[in-house]
Amino acid sequence: MLNPFVDDDIPQDAQSLVLLGTLLGVMFSGMLVLFIAGEILSDPGGVQGLLMVVAWLALPAILSILALMRPRAACPILAIVVAVVLLASLLTIPFAQAVWEFEDSHGPINLVVLIGVLIPLVVLGRAMPGQAGWLMIAVIAGSVTLQAISLGLADQWSVILVFGVLMPPFVAVAIVLVIADARARRDSNPQPTG
Repeated sequence: MLNPFVDDDIPQDAQSLVLLGTLLGVMFSGMLVLFIAGEILSDPGGVQGLLMVVAWLALPAILSILALMRPRAACPILAIVVAVVLLASLLTIPFAQAVWEFEDSHGPINLVVLIGVLIPLVVLGRAMPGQAGWLMIAVIAGSVTLQAISLGLADQWSVILVFGVLMPPFVAVAIVLVIADARARRDSNPQPTG
């Protein structure tokens, strides 16, 4: 293993892009995890805050370990997780005002869930960059669109700016991973010349 951040099956020419996407995704995910965990540990704080952080990070950690150790098995599981998150976002639209009031008093649950889904997708990107990139694009585009509709119905348009600020780095990571996958496919299937 030459590079622990890139799977050995990735062609040499695509490894630098996979490395770039993975490192950017890990750095941004880490910053958000520290920020969110810090907020939870300060309010409500104490043992309750610690248990909330552990509960929030448990599933992303398990899925990240699975994506690291068994990416082929993790990919369909993560696709199902993406679908469940998008379905849940869709099903909450009729209750937009109640969801907004709950999030206003308890924190941005939808955003925290979205970040929890993106973390293992970043890890999946080291071995399956195309699949991870497209799943990231799907969950970001779907979640942001459904949140915009929901927040619009609740007349809380300003809150969508949080998504607008936090999601572009993940979109950039997804695009880099998709480009890396295209390069890897091109390198493994050279076009005949002549």
